[in-house]
Amino acid sequence: MHDKDHNKRIGERIRSYCAWRERCTKEVEHKLRELGTPAHMTDGLIRELREEGFLDDRRFAGIFASGKFSGNKWGKVRIRAELARRNIDEETIKHALGEIDNEDYTRVLKKLIENKQKELKHKKGGRIKEKIAAYCIQKGYEAALVWEILSETEQ
Repeated sequence: MHDKDHNKRIGERIRSYCAWRERCTKEVEHKLRELGTPAHMTDGLIRELREEGFLDDRRFAGIFASGKFSGNKWGKVRIRAELARRNIDEETIKHALGEIDNEDYTRVLKKLIENKQKELKHKKGGRIKEKIAAYCIQKGYEAALVWEILSETEQ
C-alpha cells in the first residue's frame, strides 16, 4: 500500500509541476529523478502527462520561442540552441521559430541596432559597427542579417 500512495503523490506533484508553467519533457524527466521516481515508472508517467495535456513539447517550444523573442529580444539562433539543449526535436524547433513573424523579427533587430548605436555613439574609439554586430550576434541573431541591416543603416 505504501508504494501505491508514494506513486500517487509523485503523480500529483508532477502534474502540479507541469500545471505551474509550461514544461518540456527533459525538465519533467529531471524533476521525476529529483523526486526519486523509479526509472520503470518514468515513461508511463510521461505518457500519462502527454495524454492528459500536461506535457506537450510542441506547445512548450512555441511558448518558449515567443517569450524569449518578445521578452528577451533573443534571435532565432539563440532560441534554436536553447530548445535543442532541452532535447526538442528539429521539426518542433522549426515550427516554433516559424511562428515568429519575420517583419517583427527584423523590426526588433533594427531597434536593437538603433539602441546600441545610440549607446555607443558617445564612446571614444572605432569599431562601433563591429561592437554592434557582436552584441546582436550574441543575442542570437543571424550574422548575415545583422550585417545586412547594419550596411542599410549607413546609407
